Amino acid sequence: MTMQSERPPQPPARSVAPVVREVLVRTDLDTAFALFTERIGSWWPMATHSVFGEHATVAFEDGRLVERAGRSASTWGEVLDWDPPHGFRISWHPGVDPDEATEVEVRFAAEDDQVRVSLVHTGWERRANADIRASYETGWVVVLERYSAAATPA
Repeated sequence: MTMQSERPPQPPARSVAPVVREVLVRTDLDTAFALFTERIGSWWPMATHSVFGEHATVAFEDGRLVERAGRSASTWGEVLDWDPPHGFRISWHPGVDPDEATEVEVRFAAEDDQVRVSLVHTGWERRANADIRASYETGWVVVLERYSAAATPA
């Protein structure tokens, strides 16, 4: 008689709601995308939302988002999709193991004389620490406020 090994039933994958944030900026589509990607280091709140602190810089480099401070570097994520000026999607793991990466998608849509910037942060199931998601609920608000202020003409 041949016995087949039975695998125990797997628990259903838990689904964690994404963090969703939007902001309207009074600019054109190309400028909105370029500000978010090419000039991210000019407005990102490094003092409060980075690995190395306020004296560090952040920029997209060779398909990655990288923070630098002196000789130290931290990859925040790898670009998964790039569709200028409509959006991009990136893995997201600043300061943590890439195996715990979540995903951030940023989309840009023209609306009259403004651009709606929509950010959706998913993949929370991969993070061991559930409190991290809660910090991003407010963290993305701060980031998008800084972005919006940088996009507002003086």
